[in-house]
Amino acid sequence: MKSILTIILGAFYMLPSLVMANPYTGISAGIAVVDITPPLGGERLGYEAPQPSDGVNYPITARVLVLASGETSVAIVVWDLCLADSPWLHARMPELGIHQLLLFNTHTHSGPNLDQENFPTKENQLRTTTERKVLEAIKAAKQNMFPALFAAGEGSIQLGYNRLVRQPEGYALTHFDNPERIPYGPVDPTVGVLRVTDAQGAVRAVLVNYACHPVVLGPSNRQLSADYPGAMRNEVESKLGGNAVCFFLQGAAGDINPLMLARTGDPVKDLPVVDTMGKSLAGEVLAVLERMKSAPGKAEQLLSATKTFTVDNRWPALLTSDQPARPETPWLNKTIQVSVTTLLLNSDIGIVTLPGEPFHQFQLDWRRKAGLPHAFLIGYSSDAKNPWAGYMPDIESAARGGYGASDGTYLAVGTGERLLNEGLAQLYTLQGRLKAKPQRHLNE
Repeated sequence: MKSILTIILGAFYMLPSLVMANPYTGISAGIAVVDITPPLGGERLGYEAPQPSDGVNYPITARVLVLASGETSVAIVVWDLCLADSPWLHARMPELGIHQLLLFNTHTHSGPNLDQENFPTKENQLRTTTERKVLEAIKAAKQNMFPALFAAGEGSIQLGYNRLVRQPEGYALTHFDNPERIPYGPVDPTVGVLRVTDAQGAVRAVLVNYACHPVVLGPSNRQLSADYPGAMRNEVESKLGGNAVCFFLQGAAGDINPLMLARTGDPVKDLPVVDTMGKSLAGEVLAVLERMKSAPGKAEQLLSATKTFTVDNRWPALLTSDQPARPETPWLNKTIQVSVTTLLLNSDIGIVTLPGEPFHQFQLDWRRKAGLPHAFLIGYSSDAKNPWAGYMPDIESAARGGYGASDGTYLAVGTGERLLNEGLAQLYTLQGRLKAKPQRHLNE
């Protein structure tokens, strides 16, 4: 497309909950991928008492997409970790001229633990070396920009089940395993696809949004792995060819497990299950891209809004009155900080990011209430210097109980609804539907 592209990228605005920008002419995007697979023998994060890793199934990577217009830019970073934030990376963004970092976990339970003491050595701590690699990838993406166009589409495939199985008595039983592959519901089977092309029409990036725990490989697995997102990305990239990079953006998967669970403990039997799950998702992604072939990409605008809240701990009776705030153990704090960010792209794509592990109901509510052709929710995010937020159940699920709904969560009941409502208010404001002054429409 030879026409001039116009985009509005996020920069800080005076209103406390909004991050907006003046319009600039032109948009560019930069992409980078860095391998952050650690040496073997270390811990993985996602299961209790994991055995040291002894192999690599799918490499652990960090994938970077930098968007820039004029003097404003935003970095989207997705790394194959279970749950990790990085205040250090957030603090580096101003020196790169990047206004906001959106950091996402794929949530694989076979990824490394960044905070292993003295691993691999005391002089080369894993967190430090990993964060430095990611920073260099962000720099590389920023240095190799190209004019970008965006389009979105959706597909549907049920590859997960709701592990909180509702009972007639009003509570929920937790089903971590499901050997019969019973499609317990409810779930959200939607596959969201965001395509990034260059000025020549070549696909440069595909962002896939899907809600399901990457726990195909279970507690007995000793291989480092990006799990099914790694298999999906590998399949999509191999089929697209060229320079296309596939990103996996985890959705609201807090209560969703994969139907395909590899639990034999035998890598010969378990690892192919990862491929089956990943290729199944990849097949739907490729089908969506095929349907989108005639859809022209565009870059009319990108508006951004963000806000940070302080919420109460759900379990005040379990806290001592003199407990000091500890960023490394937020579940012991009386209050916790959480953030929500909303993006409006091309007037028809709405994206909201939620911290921690939101339940699938928020994804359904966002899509229904956003009122847009394409509405995506990305969970497991770290878009501010906040501690990990843990599980975020909807109110009904909190009342039913079960893992992540009662056990394993520490945010005050209603936190997810509060954040989602703020995201909707941000979206409607960015659309110009919420005005600064009272409005009255009369039927005359």
